Amino acid sequence: MRQCLLKKAFTLIEVLISIVLLGIMFTYVYTIINSTKAQNNHYLKKADTIQTEQKIFNLLSLDIAESTSKISISNGFRYDLISFKTQNSIYEIVNPNVLYFVSKKESALIRVESLEPLKLDNKEQVAHAFLYADILTTDTLSFKASQDGDFVTIMLRSPSLKPMVFQIPTIN
Repeated sequence: MRQCLLKKAFTLIEVLISIVLLGIMFTYVYTIINSTKAQNNHYLKKADTIQTEQKIFNLLSLDIAESTSKISISNGFRYDLISFKTQNSIYEIVNPNVLYFVSKKESALIRVESLEPLKLDNKEQVAHAFLYADILTTDTLSFKASQDGDFVTIMLRSPSLKPMVFQIPTIN
């Protein structure tokens, strides 16, 4: 009767071997999961970058293509300032004035939508204006614009985005 009981149980060596094999398997699974997480984070960052690039391109394209006034471009050393009236509005303003500029403090490309044309050097007007401002990207290295006939050419460089150069046709 004693022999029957011993044959039904696992030996200590069999238990230890199974624990070691489980440990090796769990280590392998853990490594695969961490690798997958790192790849996922990389692709999420890439997707965010592409989404930001598309958002900037779509906003600039729609704003400029639907402009209803002369596009004013003030050239600076690395950053230009673009202002005009457009039919495109994010905030349901009828024919808003749109201003694109790069802030000196954060080097952020900012889009401002307002009822009245804005002059950034007039702090009193900016303080009392009804406006909406959106930061499109930060760490902007350069933002240049030029107008040649019916086309506006925009060049944007930022470490977080691919360099963007595009020509946008104007209606007026």
